[in-house]
Amino acid sequence: MNRGLAATLINEAYVAIQDENAWNFQIQTGGWLTPGMLGGPNSNFLSPGTITVTPFTTTITGDAVATAAWTATVPYPPLLTQQQIRIPEYSIYNIIALGNNGTVAYATVLTPGSGQTPGVYTVPVLDPSIGAGATLSITVNANGTVTLPPIVLNAGNNYTTPYITFAEGGTAATFSITLIATLTIDRPWTDPIQNRGGYLIYQCYYPAPAGFKRWETIVDTTNNSPMDWWSLTQENLSQDDPQRTDFAQPTNVVPYGFDTRNGSSTYGQMLYELHPHPLEILPYTFMCQCNLPPLVNPTDTIPAPLTEELVKWRAQEVAFLWKESQKGDEMERGSGANWQFLAQAARKEYDDRLKKIRIMDRHLGDIYFTKARMSVPSCDGDPSSYTGNQANVGW
Repeated sequence: MNRGLAATLINEAYVAIQDENAWNFQIQTGGWLTPGMLGGPNSNFLSPGTITVTPFTTTITGDAVATAAWTATVPYPPLLTQQQIRIPEYSIYNIIALGNNGTVAYATVLTPGSGQTPGVYTVPVLDPSIGAGATLSITVNANGTVTLPPIVLNAGNNYTTPYITFAEGGTAATFSITLIATLTIDRPWTDPIQNRGGYLIYQCYYPAPAGFKRWETIVDTTNNSPMDWWSLTQENLSQDDPQRTDFAQPTNVVPYGFDTRNGSSTYGQMLYELHPHPLEILPYTFMCQCNLPPLVNPTDTIPAPLTEELVKWRAQEVAFLWKESQKGDEMERGSGANWQFLAQAARKEYDDRLKKIRIMDRHLGDIYFTKARMSVPSCDGDPSSYTGNQANVGW
């Protein structure tokens, strides 16, 4: 057998064992921290700046204010590419990339310099590539420093690495130049054309952990309440809130689909929609059952109470069946090993060991899934009493 196939069969056996039971090592605790609406709460209920987008395209362009919000450093995840964008009361689009359109949005002062000649200067924006046409107005204060942000006179085009050379005597000031930001969305825009229109960026889809199998509990720790993850479907939401304009603290976790966003850090994982949509920063804690990742490195180990022997027996069963399938029609009857018999023997060895290991695991894992129900019937001494719908057989 090819070594690569053997390694594949071992991992397939490892996954099969995890799927055959609910094991204690599969219980994981995690959580989500909703980022809230980009820009935070405000009176107009919109994110900063405006957007421009044409129907049936996948690129959204922001203005200078939106660019500043999109490119700002956030103190914690999620990244912008894990969030969604929409205009009020219309469709929700996944953001899959942040870029720029090659034109200058604004410039900021990095160092003010000193001893410069006071005045107002028009300075071209340079670029070692083909960028051209952008100019800035820079004001040098009476004390020879530059503290006011430059004013963009012309935005130019085709810039990739823009910079300014500015030295009017003394020590030169330095600047940082930002290009107009663009967002790439996961599908063509099918809503009305937007020309400097308002928008919302927030996160409504949240990933389950890798290897996810099922939820055990999800709780809103801030409000001391459980989250309902079993009652609603996307069909229910489409009937109850088709515009997705119910914004409040979420009470439901609704299956949305697998993450198919190119380049996503959670690609292939299951996504869930929090409803109502969260526009505030709040934590949510969950406990779920997940398969562990496949074995890759020689140092990877099997979690207790599983053993390497158990996984090998399960893998040998499949390997023997594979060997049986390699027999040609011309092979003489009875020649070579009886691979089918060996597969059956391997399965018996596996079942025997699995039974014992499952008993060992039950003391650790079943506490998450079962509980003893103990009740003492209320009785008045009558051996045939049915008080509380329970037969009284006496104390």
